[in-house]
Amino acid sequence: MKFIAALLFPLAASAAHLVGRGDCHGNNCNRAVTGTRPGLLPLESRSADCRSFLLTTVTPAPTTVTVTVDDFGQPIPTPLNKRADSPVTVTASNIPSYADNCANAAEYRVACQCFGLTASVTTAPTPTVTVTTTVDWCDDL
Repeated sequence: MKFIAALLFPLAASAAHLVGRGDCHGNNCNRAVTGTRPGLLPLESRSADCRSFLLTTVTPAPTTVTVTVDDFGQPIPTPLNKRADSPVTVTASNIPSYADNCANAAEYRVACQCFGLTASVTTAPTPTVTVTTTVDWCDDL
């Protein structure tokens, strides 16, 4: 029984890798993106374009830090205000000119997945904005 399981596991794993690649038949979009005929851009360039296209970048909303200091540069405690800004998500939508046989971004995405690439998400560092206010001791806080 263990012997059969040991034989079936690699088969199932390789089949799982092929799921989703059923659309990798020879249509003109797939040929333009993954083809090997002379005259196409190098495969490495097209693969790099696909990696960029499949990448989604999320930039968190900036964190604003307000620092209030007196005339002598000493910090004065200030309450923290919570910001309700939303993160910015950037997803590529421009199809390279060599893939003009792809009808839309979804078809180009499928052709890119024929390389074996998958969509990925990266999160940029949270930007920090620092606002410094100087208060004169003679002014009311």
